[in-house]
Amino acid sequence: MVSDNATTISVIDFRRHSMVLQWHALGGTWTACDTPPQLVHGIALIRPSQPNICVYGQAGRLRLQVGPSQYALSENSPRIICARGLASFGFRRRFTVDSSTGGVLYSYAYWTTQHHDFFRWLATKAEDPDWRVTCGRQWSEGLAATALRSN
Repeated sequence: MVSDNATTISVIDFRRHSMVLQWHALGGTWTACDTPPQLVHGIALIRPSQPNICVYGQAGRLRLQVGPSQYALSENSPRIICARGLASFGFRRRFTVDSSTGGVLYSYAYWTTQHHDFFRWLATKAEDPDWRVTCGRQWSEGLAATALRSN
C-alpha cells in the first residue's frame, strides 16, 4: 500500500473525480494530495457537515469507514441498504449500515439529487459478495485512479 504510515490511504474523491486524497483512517479525515500517487486504494465521500465516508482495500479486504468508525466488509456483513422513503414519494432516501446482530451502525436520511449518488452506488455494489472479495483484493494492491473510477 502506498502510504507514509499504516493509517494513511490514497483514495479518489467520489464527487471530484480528478482529485486524489490521503485518507487518515485513525480519525476519518483527509488531506488533498499535492502529487497524486500512482495507485489508489479506495473511494471517499467528503462532506462538510456530516462524517466523511470511505471504502478502501486493506490486507485483502474491503473496509467501510464512517468518520472514525471502521467496519470490515465480509460476505454478508455489515448489511448496507439504501431505500427510498415512501412518504416523500421517493425523493428522500435512507442509507443504513446494519450489523450482523441486527443493530444499526450508521443511518443517514437525505434528499435525492440528479448527480451520482454515493450511497445508492455503495449499497448496490455491496450486495454482491463477489464484488466485496474482488475489490478487497484489487484495492488492497492498488489501482490506477482511472481504473478505479471506471468501476
